[in-house]
Amino acid sequence: MLPTAPEYIEVTYRSDLDVLLIRWMRKVTLEEMCQGYLYLLEVAAHHRCRHWLLDARRRFNTDREGAQWMINSFLPTLHARLGGRTYLAYLLVPVIMRDAEADAAFPPASFFLGKPYLSERFIDERAAIEWLQQARQQQLA
Repeated sequence: MLPTAPEYIEVTYRSDLDVLLIRWMRKVTLEEMCQGYLYLLEVAAHHRCRHWLLDARRRFNTDREGAQWMINSFLPTLHARLGGRTYLAYLLVPVIMRDAEADAAFPPASFFLGKPYLSERFIDERAAIEWLQQARQQQLA
């Protein structure tokens, strides 16, 4: 049985798409962000789901400290828990895509080469879902 979701995050498993849909409901502290991601990993492991759509439009905070925790502590645990490559599509507000500090916190595409996870940023939910579905189709092929 899964633990109860923190109040600042909504998680839905879309079995028709094999996508974990995550909606951050408000700005979070670093501690809440870490707790939220650890909860997401539990839900993903429960559903054996490696395709995540993370709607961070309400969260609206990306920082270097959180990014470092993701890169050094969280992302390396995905393969051991989920097996195979995990895909994380981030849905962001357009202003974040233009924010130099937020942009610097997100690793460049070259960072993901050879890693058992891949992440991309989007401002359109449909494009994010399409990216996740293409990744899923490639895995099935």
